[in-house]
Amino acid sequence: MDSLKVASAPAPTVGADTVQEVQEIPAPTVDTVTTKQAQPDKSARFKEKAENQASKVMAELEKLQKLSNRKYYTYNSEQVNELFEAIQTALDETKVTFTATNAEKKKLFTFSA
Repeated sequence: MDSLKVASAPAPTVGADTVQEVQEIPAPTVDTVTTKQAQPDKSARFKEKAENQASKVMAELEKLQKLSNRKYYTYNSEQVNELFEAIQTALDETKVTFTATNAEKKKLFTFSA
């Protein structure tokens, strides 16, 4: 790639003693021109996304907590237990995906004998 020299026209001077220098700006090289920023490592990406998603879950739990206000809502212990069992099941299933091996995740078929 040819190196281009870019020079701008000097701006008008205000005083007789003012000296302006025209700087030559080197053209960008292939090494300095990038279309995408460098991807952070996998651990940093995990932390960033996990913090974002966990914050969203916490915000939704705060909304759910507002349903406990008996001034506006009526509920019984059976409904509360059913609600939290469903939430706990979803949490447990999600946690398993982080701790299970690939074979356990795929639930491969094997004969018993």
